[in-house]
Amino acid sequence: MAGQKYVDTRLRRPIDLAKDGCDFAEWPARHGQALFARHAKGFLVFLSPSELEASDEYAAADPYSVEARIDSDFHARRIDCTLELLRDAAGAAGDTSELKILDLGCGQGHITARIKSEFPGAEVSGLDYSISAIDYAADRFPGIDFIVGNAYTCPYADDYFDVVVCNNLWEHVPDPLVLLGEIRRVLRPNGCVIISTPSRYRIRNLVRVLLGKPVVLVSAHHVTEYTVGQVIEQLAYGGFSLRRTYSQPIPVTGWKVKLVKALARMALAMTGSHHQLETTVFYLARRMNERQARPVESA
Repeated sequence: MAGQKYVDTRLRRPIDLAKDGCDFAEWPARHGQALFARHAKGFLVFLSPSELEASDEYAAADPYSVEARIDSDFHARRIDCTLELLRDAAGAAGDTSELKILDLGCGQGHITARIKSEFPGAEVSGLDYSISAIDYAADRFPGIDFIVGNAYTCPYADDYFDVVVCNNLWEHVPDPLVLLGEIRRVLRPNGCVIISTPSRYRIRNLVRVLLGKPVVLVSAHHVTEYTVGQVIEQLAYGGFSLRRTYSQPIPVTGWKVKLVKALARMALAMTGSHHQLETTVFYLARRMNERQARPVESA
């Protein structure tokens, strides 16, 4: 069915939004017969009743304090970098009024709303695992198709989106390659993915390693954090070609930190390294039409 957005992830058949769902109040009794529930606020719920409570990390409050810190330098930079790469991806797509953009792991929708503001004619969607987060987003950010679902099994049709944004989700999932496979499936051929994730060997951790100390994670919520090279390898293995790594420099104070950073940048430039020193690195990659064989070194 041309233009169909939602599919049954088990049978990969189109979902009829008029017939295949139920009211949210009926979801515990009708799950298994109904393919989704329609919340009173209009958004769709694809998680099973048993998953909803277990996955609702925003039930008490935003554990990442995004709303409270949305005007901070950290989030301003995060938004600016995301929009910069989106403009790059949109330029490759052509007419931005035809764009279909998915914010995967959108949380309470703050960055999703900025994406919609930047591309008002685009079809912007947001998916998150937390029903409280989507309840919040649906209340505050109209014109965006928010749903509750699992990023590993997105209820979207193959080849549907032009761009998928995956903003600081990579470090939270135990198997990013499974996630990348699902992103590739829902992207159209030559569609783009934008990933942001902390760099394992940012300047602070580089100094710690030189001093013989273990690396530290940005947050206790993170499963792990990857080097720039690891993310690039994951993208290549998952069928994507890297177009750009991007990271706005964060101003530093203190002559010692400035000196260390300057020397590190010089060393990276001299060696041609793709490494970034900032805390968060952004990647823009394009879905390849055919998976290319990875070169294997002979023994």
